Amino acid sequence: MKYTIALILSLLLMQNFVSKDKAYHFAAGYVFTHATNSVAVTWTDNEKVIKYGPLIACIALGVGKELIDKYDSDPKSTFEWLDIAYTFGGGVTVISVDINKR
Repeated sequence: MKYTIALILSLLLMQNFVSKDKAYHFAAGYVFTHATNSVAVTWTDNEKVIKYGPLIACIALGVGKELIDKYDSDPKSTFEWLDIAYTFGGGVTVISVDINKR
């Protein structure tokens, strides 16, 4: 499973390697999921909330950011599903690599 996740993430990163926006989305998903997990660990003992809550929050962050881009900023800006995928990829990396090792 870890190798599948690593393969998917590397393919996502290679697709637009020079795009700083995608790297920012990945980093934001990573940091936000790690922070959300820290909060979940201190507030609850429920394993499902600790494992899946940060991922749901990460998806909400990515979708919210894209909705803000579409409706509040430049009229030429569009809703990009790939940005959400990069944000989610950062969150999956935290859960699969960092948190599951504990």
